[in-house]
Amino acid sequence: MVADLASAAPRLAVIVPIFRHASLLIEAIESVLAQRLEGGLRLLLVNDGCPFQETDEVCATYAMAYPEIVTYLRKANGGLSDARDCGIRHVLAHLPSVEALYMLDADNRLHPDALARALAALDAAPEVDWIYPNIDMFGLEKQWDYGGDYSLLIHSGMNICEAGSLIRRRVFEAGVLFDTGFKMGWEDWDFFLSAAQSGFRGKNIEDFGFLYRKRPESMLADSERDRGALQGAMQQKHKPLYTPRSLVALEHAEAPRYAIHIADRGEIICCVDPDAPGIHRIGFAEFEQNYWNAQISPGRDRTPPFNIVLSSTVLDGLREARLLHWVLWKLETICETGAIAALSVQTGARDRLSVSVTSHTDKPGQHSKAVAVAVPTRLFSDVIRDPQSDWIDSLARRNPDPPVTTLEVQLPQAASILTKLKRPSAIFDTLSLVHRMRASQWAAAADHRWTHRVAGVHLRGREHTLPRRAFDGAPLLPRVPDGRRHIGFLLPLVEFGGVEKVAQQMARGLRAHGWVPHAFVLGCDDIALTPDWSETFETTNLLADAGFSAWGGGARDYLGTNVPKWAESGRHGVVLGLLHWLDAAINFHGGAAVGLMGQLRRMGVKTLNSLHLNDLTPLGRPVGNTYLGVAYEHAFDYFVPCSHQLGDWLNGLGVPQDKIVPVQNAPGFEIDPDITARRIAARRMRSESEPLRVLYLGRLDRQKGLDRLAEVIRLSKAERLNVTWRVLGKAVIAEDAPALPPEVAAVLEPPVSRPRDLAAAYAWADVVVLLSRYEGLPLTVLEAMRAGAVVIATDVGATGEVLRDGETGVLVPQDNAVDECMAALRRFSQNRPDLAPLAERAVAAGAVRDWTAATADLAAIITPQEKPRVQSVGT
Repeated sequence: MVADLASAAPRLAVIVPIFRHASLLIEAIESVLAQRLEGGLRLLLVNDGCPFQETDEVCATYAMAYPEIVTYLRKANGGLSDARDCGIRHVLAHLPSVEALYMLDADNRLHPDALARALAALDAAPEVDWIYPNIDMFGLEKQWDYGGDYSLLIHSGMNICEAGSLIRRRVFEAGVLFDTGFKMGWEDWDFFLSAAQSGFRGKNIEDFGFLYRKRPESMLADSERDRGALQGAMQQKHKPLYTPRSLVALEHAEAPRYAIHIADRGEIICCVDPDAPGIHRIGFAEFEQNYWNAQISPGRDRTPPFNIVLSSTVLDGLREARLLHWVLWKLETICETGAIAALSVQTGARDRLSVSVTSHTDKPGQHSKAVAVAVPTRLFSDVIRDPQSDWIDSLARRNPDPPVTTLEVQLPQAASILTKLKRPSAIFDTLSLVHRMRASQWAAAADHRWTHRVAGVHLRGREHTLPRRAFDGAPLLPRVPDGRRHIGFLLPLVEFGGVEKVAQQMARGLRAHGWVPHAFVLGCDDIALTPDWSETFETTNLLADAGFSAWGGGARDYLGTNVPKWAESGRHGVVLGLLHWLDAAINFHGGAAVGLMGQLRRMGVKTLNSLHLNDLTPLGRPVGNTYLGVAYEHAFDYFVPCSHQLGDWLNGLGVPQDKIVPVQNAPGFEIDPDITARRIAARRMRSESEPLRVLYLGRLDRQKGLDRLAEVIRLSKAERLNVTWRVLGKAVIAEDAPALPPEVAAVLEPPVSRPRDLAAAYAWADVVVLLSRYEGLPLTVLEAMRAGAVVIATDVGATGEVLRDGETGVLVPQDNAVDECMAALRRFSQNRPDLAPLAERAVAAGAVRDWTAATADLAAIITPQEKPRVQSVGT
């Protein structure tokens, strides 16, 4: 009865904005007046400058007929949001008893019990801030189901809350109103996202009683035509919500991506990041019911889209190897091809990590060694609903019917628990899971339709695709913010040449300043990996993508340096998906990785470019990473040259001084000073009659002047100098490796990379020779000086910043390097005491160089003033 709605202190207010719906308005008003509701309500009719006289007449008539219920407000046209806000402000100012407000568009209507049901739902759930409906359309008839738990992540990808929702007063009192800037549509979507970002949450109820008039041509149809512009405006306004970090944090909290089946424990971990707080552990019975509920009620219930089967030993082993998140990412990537993903682990070469991906047709039987298995979403559903099991059971055979792709990882740690597994059981554990699910008592229910409604929340169960939208659909590394500061080091390879050693030591220095370093190797799938490297970097991640090429192929040059094709047109989304969660990223000669930096910067990741030297062409033309960095200067927050000389060069090429933060190189490994002192003392005790010990240690690439080294070795032997030679190293850059001169080959030894082996090599040497054609600030020079070996080096790059000719070593000119080097060797081999003062001053100069001190300025610049907080919009 209408009389029951009249109250001096109404609990509810219904706001109807009106523009050009004069005739239909009567239906909307009558549906409100027909509400069976205790506590009373106030109906506010807001005429938004409608040009039709009929609108004014209808509103005025109802206001006069029901003055205790209907309030008529007239205003100049301002749009739908402005009209709603007008009614909201009136309620807040004049109706203090109103507890909740309902927005009803003038062409829609309500079931007589709609508001009573919604109010009862609010009363029953004090923590809920609005009640939103399923949508029953009339005109063009369709019934949409928007049930299931409210999800801000899903709401970021589609509008699940109709404006016709009952909203608590406290939402508006917190300052959340409809944005008058949204005039083309989506104003209700924007409103509820604003409310959610302010900490408010909604709830759906089954039979709200909201009736939505659907016509082929409408304001909603216009909104769809303007989708691109509206989407851009939405994402710009709610920028913090749409960052990948926020979306993945929401995914972890609301919609776990993985169901990790721990076979030996009988439990399932539901999560995105298995090392983050908030993971959900359930038993098989709960997983089983949840899974079949999602099949029975798609859009209302969900289950993680990726099922991964392994043992607790494998899970712990992947953590120990610091590969857990990368392996999950790689298995997910394989699943996206439609194949079952299998992980096998073997012991590889000493101090090396390598990965390969092979199909079951390329390497039959390889999958049988699997320690983990991941099953794609659709395939998992198909096999457990298939009445026949022969197809999936063939997984137990050497040549299975289902497509299987194996990720084979060869670990350097022979003692790893992963390499000690006697009988990997992941294949059989996966088949056991499949058969248990096929035998479920709930399975038959999935073959029936249980509701007349159509699933409206089409993203339920596919929430993992939402963060991917910014990455061209590529999977994202499963990492969520944890309150620490993470920095990624982007490298094309890891072979412990100078650049990789600088990366490792810079990472060590930044770790001392509170940063957590991670290595991302983009250009190869086989790398050197020493225990010292693993102790420095919290994780090592390999792109292992044949589509990535660090250099070449581009159609344009910048100041003579080719802009790599991948930088301009590569599959950036794949690599960005690996890096999205970082606080900072530093490019270490990653070449084409410069093409990522502008995009990372837009995501809020600080971008840095570590530079070491100008490469030279065979004709002596400077080219390379330095010029490429200058070409992409705008994409970097900071440039990190290894010397002040290179910093000045960058400034001269147009890099602003404020963006240049030199981090002068220090020795490439740490060593106990007492050990060094003892070895220096032992060198002094050697007999002067012994041969002079001369060492070359480094890469056997063109840059290093191997032809000069070979000539010096030949001349020293021809003159029968009292000299013993050792050459330690290997070619790293194949296209830059000249034919190995026989003089060098005759004394060549394998490269060394472990600190104790490097220290022993320097301790052996009296003299270290480095006749490079171009350099940055060579680590070999710094390490040799610290060890008390006298360095003979060409005066290139910033070598002269640390090596003073005649004071701490010998600098020889580029144009006469061989003759000057020979002169120094003659002198030292014939007058051994001449080494001592040079060595002492070199030790003193080398002792003051330290990576913690060297990285202090950089750490201070890139570290936020306040401790970073976990960005978790959904918690």
